Amino acid sequence: MRAARRIPYVNQGIVMACTLVFVLGVPPESLAFVPAYFFGTVETAGPLPSWAVWRGLFGHVLIHSDIVHLVSNMLALWAFGGAVELAMGSLRYLLFFLLCAASGAVVEGALAVDPMAPLVGASGGICGVMGAFLLLHPQATLGVTPGPRVPASFVVGSFLAINVAMTLMPPSPDSSLGDVAWAAHLGGFGAGMALVALFRRPGVALWSVARLSTAAKAAVYLTLVVVLLRTL
Repeated sequence: MRAARRIPYVNQGIVMACTLVFVLGVPPESLAFVPAYFFGTVETAGPLPSWAVWRGLFGHVLIHSDIVHLVSNMLALWAFGGAVELAMGSLRYLLFFLLCAASGAVVEGALAVDPMAPLVGASGGICGVMGAFLLLHPQATLGVTPGPRVPASFVVGSFLAINVAMTLMPPSPDSSLGDVAWAAHLGGFGAGMALVALFRRPGVALWSVARLSTAAKAAVYLTLVVVLLRTL
């Protein structure tokens, strides 16, 4: 009898939840993460023991600033999240994703020039997923048959390198790139790569051989196109 195909329900649920929140037009301030309220400023002591602050630490992943922000994030999550969830199990994956998102928010907040600037978007959690995928399936490849194939590790590694460069040499605030939470991406990457060994299922090996599905390849390509268009 053929084994039933496992479905990454949590990953699909995150995509649906983010999309629903965007469609419903939920006010960003209701779920955004504001570093000043978490770390504290001269005027406010932190971390403030309020539900709103802790809700923002995790809830900011549901809010996206525009349709391009939403589509690029959800495509990346669709491309890499399913394989990582299946390697961890649904409940562990959900906790892993939230911890990566929170880590990204904390790093971004700690390095923020303006501590009152709200942070929104699932990028920190998604970068954690990409970091985990890099260690779980470094030999996965992208490509169209027949034709050349590109290592998925090259795509993820290049994106990681861009984030390192943008964090060390921040773009001008007037640039469209100045609105990107580069440090949140790095915080997510770091958390994902540090936690994957702890959250993977028993018996799941790191550095295993795998190939991305056709749908995942399409998601990666579309993500790169959307991100490129966003930076023009």
